[in-house]
Amino acid sequence: MTLTAAANRRTASDRIVFDEIGKHYVRAGDQLQVLDRCSFTVEPGEFVSVIGPSGCGKTTLLNMAAGFTAPDDGSVRVGDDVVTRPHPSRGVVFQQYAIFPWLTVARNIEFGLTLRANRRPRGERKDVVRRYLELMGLEPFASAYPKELSGGMRQRVAIARAYATDPQVLLMDEPFAALDAQTRERMQELLHETQLTERRTVLFITHSVEEAIFLSNRVVVLSARPTGVREVVDIGIPAPRSPETRLSPRFVDLRRRLEGLLRSASTDEAGARR
Repeated sequence: MTLTAAANRRTASDRIVFDEIGKHYVRAGDQLQVLDRCSFTVEPGEFVSVIGPSGCGKTTLLNMAAGFTAPDDGSVRVGDDVVTRPHPSRGVVFQQYAIFPWLTVARNIEFGLTLRANRRPRGERKDVVRRYLELMGLEPFASAYPKELSGGMRQRVAIARAYATDPQVLLMDEPFAALDAQTRERMQELLHETQLTERRTVLFITHSVEEAIFLSNRVVVLSARPTGVREVVDIGIPAPRSPETRLSPRFVDLRRRLEGLLRSASTDEAGARR
C-alpha cells in the first residue's frame, strides 16, 4: 500500500471520540471522582496532546482509548467502534522502554508483524523494517541489542515498532519523560518529522507545555479533579517545525497561555482541597 493510499484510508474512520467520560475510584470507602463529563475529539490524521494538573486523569483517558480500562460513564470510540478491549488497530507507546531485551533492533521492530493479528509475509516484513529503520535513523543499529543503546535510541525502537504494525491510531503516554533535555528535544523533532510523513491519528500525553506545542495540531487542557476539558487550544504554527520554531512569537505566546491555564487549574484544585 502506498503512503498516499494509507493516509486516505485512515481519514475515513480513524477519529477518536471521548464522549461524556466519567470515571471514579473508591479509596478507603470514599468515592473519588477523577473524570466528569470529559469530551473531546481527535480528528483523523491529527496530532493532539493532552496536558493538565498532575493526577487529573490524563493517562486514564489514554488507557480508555487503548481498551485497558473502561469508563464508568460515557464512551470512547475509534471510528464507528466503541472501545471495549485492546485491539491491534490501536498502537501504544509507553513511558518506559517497552522493547524486548533478547531481540535485536530489527527483530523488535518486526515482532508485531509476526503475530497473528498483523502477520505479514517475510518479504513484506523486511520492507517494513527497512523503512522504519531508515525513518528513525536506526539503520546502523539494526543488529544491536537494547542494552547497547541509549535511552533515546531505545524509545526510537519502541516508536518504530508501534508504527510498523500500521495501527489506525497511536496512543503515546509521555514517551520522552525519562530522557535528558537535549535528547528529548531531538526526539520531539524526529517524531514531528515522522508525523509529517505518516499522518497518523495521535493522542499524546505529556506534562511539558513546550513539547505539546511543538508536536501538536491542538492541545487539550484538562481541569483539576473532577476533571473535564478546560480548553482546547489550536496551535496554528505551520509545519515543518524546527528548533527555531520554539523562539517564534507565536510559540512564546502559546507557552504563556497554556502555562497560565495550568496554573489556574492547579490553583482551583488547591482551593478545592481547602
